Parts: sequence; structure tokens; C-alpha cells
Amino acid sequence: MKYLILKITNRCNLNCIYCYANNNDNNSNIDDNNNSNNNNDRDNSCKKDMDFKTAKNAIDYILKTDHNLKIQFTGGEPLLNFKLIEDIVNYCNKAHTNKNISYAVQTNGTLLNEEIIEKIKKLNINIGVSIDTADIKDNTLRPYKNGSSSTLDTIRGIYLLKNNKVPFGITTVVTNKNLPHIKDFVEYLMALGIKSISFDLLKPKKKEHLKLMPNENEFNKILKDLNNYPIYIKNLQKRPKDKYCYLNSGDLLFVNEVGDIYPCPTLEGYFYMGNINNTNNKEKLTLFKIKCDYCFAKRFLVNKLIN
Repeated sequence: MKYLILKITNRCNLNCIYCYANNNDNNSNIDDNNNSNNNNDRDNSCKKDMDFKTAKNAIDYILKTDHNLKIQFTGGEPLLNFKLIEDIVNYCNKAHTNKNISYAVQTNGTLLNEEIIEKIKKLNINIGVSIDTADIKDNTLRPYKNGSSSTLDTIRGIYLLKNNKVPFGITTVVTNKNLPHIKDFVEYLMALGIKSISFDLLKPKKKEHLKLMPNENEFNKILKDLNNYPIYIKNLQKRPKDKYCYLNSGDLLFVNEVGDIYPCPTLEGYFYMGNINNTNNKEKLTLFKIKCDYCFAKRFLVNKLIN
């Protein structure tokens, strides 16, 4: 199965302390010395949604190499461009009826309402909700643009999903700010009836992120304590050899809002692979592939920032 991640907008209603997303314009600035696209130096005032043509080009292209495809919508906050999600699913249902395609959206949950949830159910889209703390007063990790806490609105979105019987998982970015409270947080999620959670150790995109890095030994001790908890924790599942992620098999394609292609969302800005709108239909794109049993993106970013 191929894995296509579409960054359908770089707009977001939050201002997360560790934000991974880069804001991009239409001009690629390729550094010939390291074959990376230095988006970190771009004008962050540019706000843009992916258009249908870019999404269609990415989907049509990757389906030439596999009949099985998982499409994940991300951002920014993808629900800010929900119309494109609807258009993509409807297009695939009409144009690719002989393909096995699944859909997922990763959202901060604050924009969920009855109307959107009903559409998500109808379109058969899986949902992942990002939340890092149960403290409704916390305005450090994932605040709104005005500095106020977003946690209560995310929890409200979680209740809406539960009340509408929509299955979902939780994704939590672990920093040294929330690491001391992870066990209490998991217990709170269990009390809400949450069935699964995935922890994502912070991957630093800027030097100031380094001071937020969690102690991995301490995290692993906490994971060990959580091993017997009646909740699915993805991090505790044993990975097959050389199958840490889709990069190991060269089956991942990440396309940002302007069509630029990168190995994965975390590496946006590095290892620029071209633009999906400029790719010749007859050309076969060689997907990024690397053999490792760790998160290549995290190690690459840490080493780059430290050195």
C-alpha cells in the first residue's frame, strides 16, 4: 500500500509551541549543496490552501504504481479546507472505482461540529485528534492565535465524535512540558473511553525547539508503566525489522499545499523532490527510501540543528 499525505492548507487556527508546518509560497528555493528546499527562510505571511488540481495530480500519479492507497489530509488545520476533502473523496469514488483507497484526517478537533462530523461519517474518513494535555487552562502547548487555551474546545470535539459514534484515535506530541503528566493524561483519556493513542516524540524544526525535547529514557520508563493499561498504545507495538515507517519501503509521498514533494511531513523543507504539478505524466518518480530502525526525520533534524 502507498501512503499519500496531502497538506491541504498551511492555515491554522492554533499557534502550537512546536509547530511542524512550514508556510510556503509558489517559488522553490533549492539549496544545491544539500538538495533541500529551504522553506524555513520563506515569508511566513503567505497563507494558502491546496487546490483541487494539485490534489488530483498527486492522487492520479501515485495510483499508477499501486492499486492500494491511504490518503491522509493534514495541514495546518485541514478542516479549514474541508471542501477540498469532500471533492477529493468524491473524485476518487468516481474516477478510481477499481482502486482500494482509504482516507484519514488529522485534526486539532476545535472546529468539529455536527455538520462536519456527519459528512465525515458519510465519506467514511478515519479521524485522528491531536491533543497534548488534559489541562483546560494550559495555554503553552497548543494555544489559539490570541494566546488562549484550545484544550477545552478539543475535548468538546472529542465528545462530539463519541456522541456520534465516530471511531477516532489520539495523537500526542511529547515535549518536556507534558512528559511529567503523561500517565495522568492517559488515565484521563481512558476515563473518556478513548481506545487508542499514539505518542510522537517532538521532532525539532527550529533551534528553539531543542529546549523542548523530552528525555527519551524517562519517556520509555513511562511507556513501560503504561504497558498494562487497557488502552492501545501504538508506541508499545513491536515493529517488524526494517519497517519503522513507510520510508523504509519507499511507499510514502508527501505533497504540500503548493505541490512541492518531500519524503515526509516532518522533512518539509529538506530533500526537495520536485513539484507534482510539473511532473511529466510518463515520468516515474523515485520515492525516498532509507533503511533504518528509527525515525530518520527526527535524527536528521536534531543533527542538523545541533551541528
